[in-house]
Amino acid sequence: MRRPPGPQALIDAVRSAAHRSPDRPALRGAGGEIGYGDLADRLASAEPGSDRRVLPVSGTVDDVVALLRLACGGHDVLLLDAAATAWEAERARGLFQGAGAGDGPPVLGLCTSGTTGLPKIVEVGWPELLANARACARALRFGERDVVWSTAAMPHRMSLDRALLAGLLSGATVVMRSGLLGPAEFHRTLLEGRVTVLLTIPFLYRGYAERLAREPDVVRSWALRACVAGGEVLPDDLRARWPEVTGLPLLPAYGTTEDGSLTLGRGDPGEGVGTPLEGVELTADASGEVMARHARADGTPTPWRRTGDLGRLDDRGRLHLTGRRGGLMNIGGRRVDPHEVEQALRMNGRVVDCVVAGTPGANGEEMVAFVVTDGDVPNAEMRRSLAALLSPHKLPSRFVRLPEIPRGLTGKARRGMLVADLMRRAEAEGR
Repeated sequence: MRRPPGPQALIDAVRSAAHRSPDRPALRGAGGEIGYGDLADRLASAEPGSDRRVLPVSGTVDDVVALLRLACGGHDVLLLDAAATAWEAERARGLFQGAGAGDGPPVLGLCTSGTTGLPKIVEVGWPELLANARACARALRFGERDVVWSTAAMPHRMSLDRALLAGLLSGATVVMRSGLLGPAEFHRTLLEGRVTVLLTIPFLYRGYAERLAREPDVVRSWALRACVAGGEVLPDDLRARWPEVTGLPLLPAYGTTEDGSLTLGRGDPGEGVGTPLEGVELTADASGEVMARHARADGTPTPWRRTGDLGRLDDRGRLHLTGRRGGLMNIGGRRVDPHEVEQALRMNGRVVDCVVAGTPGANGEEMVAFVVTDGDVPNAEMRRSLAALLSPHKLPSRFVRLPEIPRGLTGKARRGMLVADLMRRAEAEGR
């Protein structure tokens, strides 16, 4: 028996868009362009099967077509970053189970970032993926005239759910770019591509806001109507700065690899990461850990799943994240959230970027702040600005200056790499 295609709702949406406007671009960017008519034909000719496939992707148009053709053919697909090493790829392949040879729909395998331990494979059914993507599309009011671009890596669910699948379900044009872009290329893609919906991380919004402050005419010439910030907590100062420069609110978003997109904000002060999307229910247990569940097609809820994040829901149903379970530092027997210290550091206008982490010290865990500054900012100045905001036990014992903070393709800071490099240097100096 031939296994049913995974993304049937997506096949139907692409066919419908092709019938209305076959030449309208469905995908555009790295690797060229493909219209809805051609995409519908490619999906219709997908090779049937039910085996497991590993698909390395860098975020090109061809990568998207390959993924959708495999899923439409009934294959289980594990998405891997094309930059993964042979060892990483082999390990991921061994962890990927797939749906098996039954007559159920295929699944998509995604690698987590490993923030709660060793990386693992999350397997998601296509009906769940598409339901989440449709909720994203409705929340952002996607339409056929939209041009949607997410700067996150293709396997990241900010790109997969909120941009790629949500865009195609709506008949929009989805922009695909591979790798991290420099400021000039980012600027050019946004303007020349006539992007209407941008999804990226707060770090990139911060840098772009400063450029736009120097070039105010750009805002009058672009096509943007919605700006979504995800991947990390949106700092309050950036939430206020972006609309000052652009006239558009910066919408906070929150999600996980396991559960996909969970919330979307309106850009209001003090709203946290916003309210749950359609079909999503959130709560916090007695320890403060955020838990999520989704509504199935028949209306029944999925089991509660722990997110690993700490937070609270206010009386308007808005989620406020307060930290990460297991991510707290133990400084002198007291728990400190590194994200709180990072937010306080960024309130110093001369701190461009920063990461705070715990490192082994002579008397237990010590707090180190890795900072990128605008010019020479004395440690004493940074310590004074922090002391005005934080309790004494939350002040870093050391500041390490860097030309830039290393980040992965999803934009998340490589905290572990910074700590490992610091420890290696300390060992070398001690010899």
